[in-house]
Parts: sequence; structure tokens; C-alpha cells
Amino acid sequence: MTVQFEEVFRSENPTRDKFLSRLFGLFNEEVVRHWCRCPVVPYEDLGRPTLRTPGEVRGHTLDFTLRHRKTGKVFVAEMKCELEFENYRYLRLTGAWQLQHHRSTAFQKLLHLAKDPGAFETRVGGRKVGVDGAILIWGAVAPEGRSAVIAQYDFADVLSVEAMVNDLRRWKPAGWVETLGQLRRWSNELFDFLV
Repeated sequence: MTVQFEEVFRSENPTRDKFLSRLFGLFNEEVVRHWCRCPVVPYEDLGRPTLRTPGEVRGHTLDFTLRHRKTGKVFVAEMKCELEFENYRYLRLTGAWQLQHHRSTAFQKLLHLAKDPGAFETRVGGRKVGVDGAILIWGAVAPEGRSAVIAQYDFADVLSVEAMVNDLRRWKPAGWVETLGQLRRWSNELFDFLV
């Protein structure tokens, strides 16, 4: 059964929604990692990329480096999964305007990389990698939001955490099921202690 994020993260109780959004934020990158481990998906995750301009010592580290399984093309990817933030304003991507509040240097580098893949030296695990573009990963994505963001920012793809979660719920890969069991046990241990 496909579930929309609004069904889980948007209710009549904003305090509950804020709590669930923050809790999900503790491990939401694991959704992408486990999804990329499934051989049927188009991308595999190579690790966290660091982007540097010439002469820059530290650079900026983003969330994922995704390689397309069929083409071999490599993309730097950043995830934005703001479910309850600003009264659910960014829960579902509906337009390019939703990216405007992301002003960090790291995100600006991602936007620059989408238009000019050779703009930065990119390293993953200390190794230099060639990059073919950028991918945005958003909590939930409407078709018109995906089209608008690709058209305005030249992203190679826009992926949805919601769609990934639904895939993982359907496929139930062993590593994902194990990770969820562990997170549930740890959470229960904490709440059992607090009681």
C-alpha cells in the first residue's frame, strides 16, 4: 500500500507532527542509502562527496554521490526533507520557489554544480571523482514541482524520499527491516527508561 507523507506527518496536532518530523530526521538519510542498495533502483550510492574550489582547503560535504547503474554517470546529491517546517510549506515539492530559502554555501555549490558539473573538484572517500551533474532529493515530490525544479536549476533528476519509503515498504529488504528493528528497540529502551 502506497502512503503519502501527508498521511503520516501532517495531522491536526502540529506538536506531534514536529516530533515525528524531527525523529524521522535522525535517520532519513538511511532511507536513501538502503534504497540505493536495492539492485532494481537506477542509482547506487558511492558515499558523501566533498566539493572544493581551487585553493579551498576544507570544501563542503554534501549528502550523497549517486552513480547511475546503466549509464555510469555520477551525480552529487543533496537531500532536503523538511516535513513540518514552516507549517508544512516544504513537505511536498510543488515549485522551484521552495528552494529559495536554502542559502548555505554547500547548497549554492550544489546549484552551481547542476549547471556546471566541472565547477568543483569532487572527492569521495578521499578519491577524486568526475561528476556529470547534480540530483535533488526532496521529502515528497509533485510532478509539477519536479518539472519546475529541473527546468530552473538543471538538475539531472529529482528524487522523492516518500517514493523510496514506499519502495522499501513493498520490497522489505533485509538490511532495511533490520535497521528499523534496531531503531525501534533503541527508541523503546529510551521510553521504557523514562517511564
